[in-house]
Amino acid sequence: MESYALPARPLPTVSRVAPVVDLRNRYVETSDLDAQEPWEWCRAFVDRFVSGADDRTARRLTDDTIKGFDRARGADHHQLATVLDALDHGRPVAFYGWWPTAAAARVTDILGVDAMDVPPPDRKGTDVVDGHAVVIMGYGRHDAFPGGGYLIVRNPWSSAQWGDGGYGFLPFTYVRAYAIALQSVRVDSGYLQVVETPLELPTGPSRNPIDAQIAKKARCADPRASYTSMFFSENAMDTARAKAICSRCEVKDLCLTRALERQEPYGVWGGEFLIDGQIVAAKRGRGRPRTIPMHTDVDEITGMPVVA
Repeated sequence: MESYALPARPLPTVSRVAPVVDLRNRYVETSDLDAQEPWEWCRAFVDRFVSGADDRTARRLTDDTIKGFDRARGADHHQLATVLDALDHGRPVAFYGWWPTAAAARVTDILGVDAMDVPPPDRKGTDVVDGHAVVIMGYGRHDAFPGGGYLIVRNPWSSAQWGDGGYGFLPFTYVRAYAIALQSVRVDSGYLQVVETPLELPTGPSRNPIDAQIAKKARCADPRASYTSMFFSENAMDTARAKAICSRCEVKDLCLTRALERQEPYGVWGGEFLIDGQIVAAKRGRGRPRTIPMHTDVDEITGMPVVA
């Protein structure tokens, strides 16, 4: 498919949305990726940074197929977990999948990260076409992103002003929905024993069984995370609609309690709006503040304002 530009800003430095793994700091930016297939580029990266043995004749690189070629199904939970494990061990992953056309490609600002939108599956063959390959170079975790996190991808379209210098950010759900094939590289030893050493990973907010219960029962827990942009929107009406959805949720109190414990930086959690881990009555928009604070109630189904 034809390359196209896509806007994306550098990742924010806020700890709760900063990457867990970012292999970009181990890669000196060159034009190599533009000249190679992502599969070959992954092999070159691993050969240079991971294997680490002085005697190159005593080891070999072996393709590690995480997901075999399959246009009909995306990646399952185990395959996504295997991608993250490879990144934890310093191994990038080549991703080949369905890709939005220039007319359909969009990004949504989620906590300062310009994450690519996940198109509906019925767009395959029209707005989403087969296929395009990128290299996955890292990931971050946060419940605000569809699927619970985002992947840092290096696109060979860097010459088309794509993303942040050729890098962009895919929600986990994108890979779950649209991965056709996923492949990394492992190091096998001959006479020498070569052991992959996991990267030293930062600690993040811990998850517990309550979080799993919330994720399972929450009314906003659509598998495609269709409500994400609403719950983290700058628009007052979107915020009101998100609160309306929470109003009839059986786990809203648990959701709010856990969000406060984690000190979530932004968004609607359990029917309340949080900024920097604190409940605020209403998000103040940009510009001059109103003399009388605005409070909006909306009907959950129609999204229309409720008049008392």
